[in-house]
Amino acid sequence: MRYILLLTLSLFSFSTFASTFPDDPYVSVVGNASMEIKADQVVINFQPSVINKSGELAKKELDKKVALALKNLQQAGFVTDTIESISQSTRPEYDYQKNKRVLLGVRVTHELSYRLTDINQANAFIDALLKAKVEAISPLQYGLQTPEQWQAKVREIAVLDSKQKAQDLAKLYDAKLGKVYSINYQNNQVRPVHMRAMAMESDAVTIKPKNITLTDRVETIFILKP
Repeated sequence: MRYILLLTLSLFSFSTFASTFPDDPYVSVVGNASMEIKADQVVINFQPSVINKSGELAKKELDKKVALALKNLQQAGFVTDTIESISQSTRPEYDYQKNKRVLLGVRVTHELSYRLTDINQANAFIDALLKAKVEAISPLQYGLQTPEQWQAKVREIAVLDSKQKAQDLAKLYDAKLGKVYSINYQNNQVRPVHMRAMAMESDAVTIKPKNITLTDRVETIFILKP
């Protein structure tokens, strides 16, 4: 009984596998495409923080630091209404002296995020934060404002590449290209490019815009005509 079951499963697996291919002559190709696009937006996350023996005083000092950062950004020409508050955290910090833990104070941190659509202004934005003594700035996230449109263009190029490859192969084998039998496609997600902003000791930074590389591929089976 066991052997009959194994034989049945094997035949079922083979028939399932075989059904993915046509009975007629065919050609299977993979279309590829790659495109480099200049980033047109950058997301800047920054984390002003303050440490104080008193958590309450640390919070008040942090509010002043955030207000100063926003003031500097406004003076630099940025619209601060679009700055998003991501999170706020409080944690104790200690120093270890002679195997003893000494409380240095309570550090209060406020993480904020800004989406800049004019990436040429990234330098001015970072400089305004540094003037406000903002301690931490996350790696800049370069991206595209309309990634779906760009990905559609790359996908179209990949499809055209698959057609051209199939036509070329059919011609070399003295055959004619028929209709499409199957298409295997998995959508690619556009990933942002991360770039570290600076060494915190620097008084000024230079940020250069980054390119976003989009890729796509499509697997296609075409029927061949004699």
